[in-house]
Amino acid sequence: MQKINVTPRLFDSEVLNSSEKRLRILLEANHTKFRSLTVFEQKLGEAEHKQRKAQGKAGKKVLPATKTIVAAIFGCEYFKDIPKLAIPVDEHLSVIELNQRRAQQASLLNTFILEKSPDLGLAPPQSLYQLCSEFIEMWQPTTRTYDELVQTIYYALEAQSAGKLPDWFNRLSPQLEKASWNSEVLPKALVYEALALLKVADEASLTPAIWNSLAWPLMRENLGIAATCLANTAEFSKTIRATNILELLWESGIIYAGIQLARMYHDLLAPNRLNLQRADEVISQVFKQYEASSNRSGIFTTSDSHAEFFMTYNTIKINVLREAQDPFQVFQLTQQILAAGTYAARLGFEGFAACVMSILAPDLPELQGQGNEEIFALRQKISRYPLAEAFCKASAKLALANRQ
Repeated sequence: MQKINVTPRLFDSEVLNSSEKRLRILLEANHTKFRSLTVFEQKLGEAEHKQRKAQGKAGKKVLPATKTIVAAIFGCEYFKDIPKLAIPVDEHLSVIELNQRRAQQASLLNTFILEKSPDLGLAPPQSLYQLCSEFIEMWQPTTRTYDELVQTIYYALEAQSAGKLPDWFNRLSPQLEKASWNSEVLPKALVYEALALLKVADEASLTPAIWNSLAWPLMRENLGIAATCLANTAEFSKTIRATNILELLWESGIIYAGIQLARMYHDLLAPNRLNLQRADEVISQVFKQYEASSNRSGIFTTSDSHAEFFMTYNTIKINVLREAQDPFQVFQLTQQILAAGTYAARLGFEGFAACVMSILAPDLPELQGQGNEEIFALRQKISRYPLAEAFCKASAKLALANRQ
């Protein structure tokens, strides 16, 4: 994985100017959903021009008000003051910190629009905060390397309204298929257009002929191959892109993509973007989908990938258990680890029976000297929680009886 700089890259004048330019482009794109923000910026620009004219400082052309809006989402009065804040760019934040920053930016934008709208003769749109949140997600004001996925999804929505999604598919599908054979890292624009198509398309907008063809699920599979190629580069921006792909593939119903997504959050993203809580949430939901499936083995292409699922599940759950302090959570995690390990052992997957018995009966002679020390240490932790300890003892008694 690419290392994060020891000294974080600050939001300097170069990144600031790029952010302001991006805001202008997004507003000029006049996306239907954000048209009210485009109108707000235009009216604000006219008001600022009028004020400068009264002061004898205005030229003939009305200047964009985007610098004023950028300053507002930083809580600054003037655009030029922003670099003095010396804040790190988004890439140096954890997932939690980034979400907090984006929420604050949306709140400041919401407040600014509410305060300025009356003087501009505008009525703020309904659900303004939600609108601001979605716009901030698309704009990404404090990022150094812009991610165009959200904007591309809005372009796809507009293509859907215009009946152009079949054209998108016919253009993208052959390129994805060709790249899947070459194992090449695809251009970001191509991947994001395909993802946006996957996100917004339905049978009616894509046409039944495409929706029910083999080419449609094949495109999803090829996106999965693209995600693997991106993840294997171990580069910050490309692993983020791989995560975006897997999120949408999982959302579209591909259970195996959820397994890979959980792995991204657990150990494949950059250190500051690893998120054990998110990995646990994803793998827990994937396990529920697995249990509900009428064809569990059909989820996986090989028995190795089936075994990998249980290994990923137990690895994440074990790491969550190591950090857990709540007695009931420790009890639940112990149950989950043992249940999944037992089921995997019954399917014949190697190593799970030893893992289960190392928790239930760590003193068994055949388990000693076999590299089970980390599981033994986990059992020591469980022993400090009476409910989980009682469950292990009862389960151990039953397991040992069945071995006789």
